[in-house]
Amino acid sequence: MATKTFRLDPDNPPSLSDSAKARLDATPDDEIDYSEIPDMGDVDWQRPAPKPTVTMRLDEDVIAFFKREDPKGYTRRMASVLTAFARHRGGAD
Repeated sequence: MATKTFRLDPDNPPSLSDSAKARLDATPDDEIDYSEIPDMGDVDWQRPAPKPTVTMRLDEDVIAFFKREDPKGYTRRMASVLTAFARHRGGAD
């Protein structure tokens, strides 16, 4: 017998029938088996504080240098360079 493979698309999950929904809704919480759910420990579910926005005036050639690799994400690359410099100099965590 051939093995049948099924790949679930998380963006388009299969729908449940009305009877399956009713059966799940009727299941008491104490009958749900949580034994296969991994222990998440002491996870902090709060989102990190947003980073402050900084405005700088830069020479056009500096901006062009960072945009040359990829125009998208050039400010992130600039921030990475500044962070590496500050850490190297002992000024950032």
